[in-house]
Amino acid sequence: MIQSFIKKLLIDSLKEQAPPGSVVLSFDEKGKTPVKQYGGWKWSNNGYRVPYNQKVRALFDLFMAVNLHTNERLYRFYEWKNSFIVIDFLDWILYEIYPNKDVYVILDKWSAHISNMIRAYADLQQRLHLIYLPTCSSWMNPVERDFSRIQREVLDNSNFETPQESRELVAQFIEKELNSTERRT
Repeated sequence: MIQSFIKKLLIDSLKEQAPPGSVVLSFDEKGKTPVKQYGGWKWSNNGYRVPYNQKVRALFDLFMAVNLHTNERLYRFYEWKNSFIVIDFLDWILYEIYPNKDVYVILDKWSAHISNMIRAYADLQQRLHLIYLPTCSSWMNPVERDFSRIQREVLDNSNFETPQESRELVAQFIEKELNSTERRT
């Protein structure tokens, strides 16, 4: 309990102000997003279910980090998610997006985030600081609100024909709606 409180204070202070020469990112992935016809819940004796005609055309994973002080969203689409993909995303952020800054990353304790591979990678990256959320505290991660909006405003009640079409529309939504909004705490 005390550790969770201390962790919350640390995260709140990072949200309030980044240490000099650094950026603070809220990071997570929206995993296994199916490309299919959304909506159309149907009642049966066992409760609501998705009708059989909703064939999944493909799956994709959206990795996204939100800069908590500029409100910029950094994102990439992947076909899979594991420790190697997390490292690829973090490498992209460290070496292409913020090559000269310390990067503080707030993330949950998904097994790939706390794997030995990620810990070893983080130990080798002096500019990378991983701040893990307390267990069952996804509500403390601001990027989760963005995933909720993407689901509600883009994916729900959609019927994408191809995975490329769905990724393009999600990317447009992030660029036009999420990256253009004011910072929300």
